[in-house]
Amino acid sequence: MATRKLETCIGNRPFGSEELLSRASTTFEGLHITEWGCLGNCHRCYRVPFALLDEYTLLEAPTQEELWVLVQSYFAQNP
Repeated sequence: MATRKLETCIGNRPFGSEELLSRASTTFEGLHITEWGCLGNCHRCYRVPFALLDEYTLLEAPTQEELWVLVQSYFAQNP
């Protein structure tokens, strides 16, 4: 099985990305978590909570809590 990944930008911290990373690290065993300076998504990190999953799937939501629900759903549907 491939290594699961969750990535965010430092610029997304005001939206609570640190909490998202913390929750994900305790919920999903073996998840590779990285917080980058920039993921190259044209300033999205300064506008809305978002996360890049498994290098290709970009999720965003109006709130960090809604993003957490999307992250959980993604990993449940894509084991």
